[in-house]
Amino acid sequence: MLTPEMEKLIREHTIGLVATVTPEGTPSVSPKATTMIISPQEIVFCDIRSPKTRRNIESNPNVEINYINVFSRQACRVTGVASYVSLGAKEFANLKEQFKSWDQGFLDAIRGFFRVKINKAQLILSPVYDRGANENDLKEQWLSKYTELLS
Repeated sequence: MLTPEMEKLIREHTIGLVATVTPEGTPSVSPKATTMIISPQEIVFCDIRSPKTRRNIESNPNVEINYINVFSRQACRVTGVASYVSLGAKEFANLKEQFKSWDQGFLDAIRGFFRVKINKAQLILSPVYDRGANENDLKEQWLSKYTELLS
């Protein structure tokens, strides 16, 4: 499902906006900055402080996650079915091993993992590309804008 281009976007822009549905049927979006690509058909993100995401996925496992490159005006939309791997589960240690290069304090805070089996993945380009925009020019333009905001 994930192409090399999509994988690169996810690795470089790790904050994913995870959309779930509450038990009451309303939409819920939560940013997650802990994604690991397991394979082109599966991603995992950590449960550090995600009780509502966990509740929503237990009620309805369908999710959509968007990873956005604000500089190149590109995104990757991932749709799939999530499951939860709790601290005591046999596969917890295997998944935690995938994150071993991350800060130890961060690792100690993990309460579980959300595994997402990908049904569909799509690279999304801004409509500005339809008008002939160049990726490098967009990156320069938006980097300048964000740099100005930090000043």
